[in-house]
Amino acid sequence: MTDRRFLTAKIRSYLDELSPRAVQTLLRSLETARDRGSDDPNLDLILDACLRVVRRSDSLVAEIEPRDNWLQRLFFTPVEDLLVDEILPGPDRGRIKRTSLDLIWSWLHRDVAPDRVREAMEIAQRLETDPDDIARLANDLRDEVEPIVRNFIGDAHENDRARQKLVMLVGGERAMRDLETVFDAFRARSWLDGLRESLPERLTEWDFKAGSPSLKRIKSVTDRHADMAHLVAAVVVRRVDAAESMMSLACGLAGATTIKKIAVSPYAAFAEMALSEAERYAVIACGDCPTSVLSDALNAYCSLVRVLDRQFELPDKPDWMRRIAQTRRMLSGLVTRELEATLGHIRRLLSVPQSRDGMEPMLDPGLMAEGLRGVMLVIKMRDFAESLAVNEITARTRQALEQSLEIKTRALLSGLAEAKWGESRKAHLVAVDAAIELCEAYFGKDYADQLRRSRKAALTATAPLAEKIAL
Repeated sequence: MTDRRFLTAKIRSYLDELSPRAVQTLLRSLETARDRGSDDPNLDLILDACLRVVRRSDSLVAEIEPRDNWLQRLFFTPVEDLLVDEILPGPDRGRIKRTSLDLIWSWLHRDVAPDRVREAMEIAQRLETDPDDIARLANDLRDEVEPIVRNFIGDAHENDRARQKLVMLVGGERAMRDLETVFDAFRARSWLDGLRESLPERLTEWDFKAGSPSLKRIKSVTDRHADMAHLVAAVVVRRVDAAESMMSLACGLAGATTIKKIAVSPYAAFAEMALSEAERYAVIACGDCPTSVLSDALNAYCSLVRVLDRQFELPDKPDWMRRIAQTRRMLSGLVTRELEATLGHIRRLLSVPQSRDGMEPMLDPGLMAEGLRGVMLVIKMRDFAESLAVNEITARTRQALEQSLEIKTRALLSGLAEAKWGESRKAHLVAVDAAIELCEAYFGKDYADQLRRSRKAALTATAPLAEKIAL
């Protein structure tokens, strides 16, 4: 821990010497390196430090963002780490739907302080206005509209008709809830920023051990601002390495290890934030996401649920149990549908494509993506099938998949050796290459390399002399 904090301090010291533009350039480079699979053990640490500088610096505005949006983005900077992109099915106090910001901004511009917002926007859009000046404009505008918005919210709490009107003007119940959260966070900015500065960039289980500085700091802040515990939990959850750490934190804060005691403690918000993360992972997985994103969401969800199942008695808190049960049904249904379709995709991929009017036989990239997605799910369910109650469909699909890959790939390699040179052999090659790619995804690289040697041998055996030389 000491080494990590020392390294973090050195990184932050270095970043503080850079200009906002240089930090932005470094951030892009780090994100690119991460996407390419860099194995640098310190990459995430440096990336987190850069993101913290970005969040902290109101004057840093993305170059690719239209200048018209700068003022709005800087106005909402204090809630940047509270934003989520997903619509969650359960309570998510402390979290703000990103799309609500546009609705709230429109309401401020239209109904709360139209002249002041218009004036600030006009100044911000001038090319001669520096980003630092726009940041000051955003801060001043925030200070001016906050008491006005507080009056609106207060009236809405006291009068049902006023609330209905405000819900309509802001853009719905969700936007109304987010409006309250946004301005709660504005009001709490001084001590929330202090909490952000005092916590490590990334929080692990070790940071929540009894007596740890982070645990003491979080407890101290939560005890002083008990009515804002959900905001503290939302700030903390953005820094944890794994959502199940929030349960460890809730136990440490409450001084208890049972759901029943945590639920009635002032620190229940931290356990609820873990449930909110489970719902977020389920929503991501069930959405239209790439295979890599689906894989990460399943990993995170199942790791969290495994901890909940093994270490806690969720039936002691029926509301929490229902929330997890709902996400389990969502993901079980998704996995079942995907696995039921997987064998069909694999069979089509392992079939020799038909040549059409002299066109080169080709592999359908969309079909291959679906096949690889199904293979990934079968592999994942080796460990997670029990957590999602999909044991039967997983076992059935795995057995059929293994048989199809082994038997059909060998048949394709035999057929490749016998296929005539020309379109027939090209079509066989497409199917063989698809089979090898699928086998590599499921059985691993060593097995796939054996198949590649067999592929080369099959091509060489009957190839014309010129082709053998090329091979």
